[in-house]
Amino acid sequence: MGCFRSCVKCLSLVPWASLIALVACWAGVALFCGAGHGALTTFDNLMADANIEGYAQNTSWVIDTFQALQYSIYGIASFMFVVTILLLTDGILATRTVKKELEYTYRSKKCGICCGIFYTVFAFLLSASWLLISVFTGFAVYFFIVSNSQCELVREPEGVQYVCINFVQAGLMYPQKGQSEYYGRLCGNELKENFCDPEKYSLTYQMVLITFAGACITVLSMKQFLMALSANYAYVKMARKLVDYQDTKFREQMELNQIIETARSNERLTYSY
Repeated sequence: MGCFRSCVKCLSLVPWASLIALVACWAGVALFCGAGHGALTTFDNLMADANIEGYAQNTSWVIDTFQALQYSIYGIASFMFVVTILLLTDGILATRTVKKELEYTYRSKKCGICCGIFYTVFAFLLSASWLLISVFTGFAVYFFIVSNSQCELVREPEGVQYVCINFVQAGLMYPQKGQSEYYGRLCGNELKENFCDPEKYSLTYQMVLITFAGACITVLSMKQFLMALSANYAYVKMARKLVDYQDTKFREQMELNQIIETARSNERLTYSY
């Protein structure tokens, strides 16, 4: 029985809402960073092997952009790991059982309340940032959805020669003055053989979808963190007011007891006379 109570007490110390958000966030960031890095690498190779007219003139710009995105992925992974640990720590400090045992410690002080407000605002900004990242990743998903429909047409036995993909309109190449009709475009058999290769294209498409899914999972986990932090902040304020109320009630009770004792003492003195 004592072991069961100890287990229940240990489980009550765990901030389950923050812990679920932590696991979901790590899973989403792992999917986003791992699949995103692979998608950038495979897509760069796919574009380089596609023999797109005019793409060589933009190679340095594309390489620099892809490398910057890949390096930023490493920073995002490290940053999110540290941030989620801090948010989980805040959840542990705000757990009801810890709060009951440590009434006058970190969480009940003004510093703890200010930290809770800071974490809540920071989680909101981080959630908005990941929402923007999801939208940005969604553009890549939209491009592959459109290009996949074009690739399905050119893969048909009869083939469709007028089907094309314009990489300038997709924002992957800069327009130039005096450019030819086929600048930044792949059509017909060239599109089928150079860009719509089932092995390379399908792998890149799947990685982009996984990257988008990871970003969406991270957004949901940050919303979970935000709800947990808001609930913790509300609980801390309520607990602080409850402590003040109990202190006031205790003082009033002591004063009342003192008045009663004084009255009884006076009554005894009067009775003795």
